[in-house]
Amino acid sequence: MQNSPYNQRNLPKIMRRVRKEAGYSQYQLGTLIGGRDQRNVSDIENGYVKPTPELCINWFKACGAYEHIDLVHFIFKLHPLAAAPIDPALNDSAHKALINLVQEMKDAQKAISDLAEWLNNTRPGKTVELPMQAIKQIYDLTQANKTLMYSMSREFGLKITDLTDKWSKKAIVAEVAMHKRQDREAVLA
Repeated sequence: MQNSPYNQRNLPKIMRRVRKEAGYSQYQLGTLIGGRDQRNVSDIENGYVKPTPELCINWFKACGAYEHIDLVHFIFKLHPLAAAPIDPALNDSAHKALINLVQEMKDAQKAISDLAEWLNNTRPGKTVELPMQAIKQIYDLTQANKTLMYSMSREFGLKITDLTDKWSKKAIVAEVAMHKRQDREAVLA
């Protein structure tokens, strides 16, 4: 990934561009991300200070640049499902994002049928190739959903963190959220 625009070397330039696009001075952003002074922000943007994943995430969150948080997850390989970020230009219209999501859902419905058929035909001890096209199409739903959420945030002020908090509270009450560590250890024992 050395030749990819998605590498750690390019983060300082990206961070500067995103800060400027958000309309923050170095001093303002430094204050937003935890009391850093203007000099420290300048050093980060000029590549003198290597940004950590946590710093990058706080930076992009302060700027409302959610795709760039996805970029951090991808560059630092923070999650196995982290992928190259969606171009923010594709998130400029909630209407277009919703149309895209609907199409992706239709395509995923077919892929789910294909995957179900493949699973029905698997047999113990028989090695068969994974149906990667179907799996990829189902994965596309995640990206289409992000596109819709990001566009709703930009166009209509959707507070993604509020949505996430509400979903998490409901998941905890419904007992579909991961149990606390102690509970998981008790179950595993």
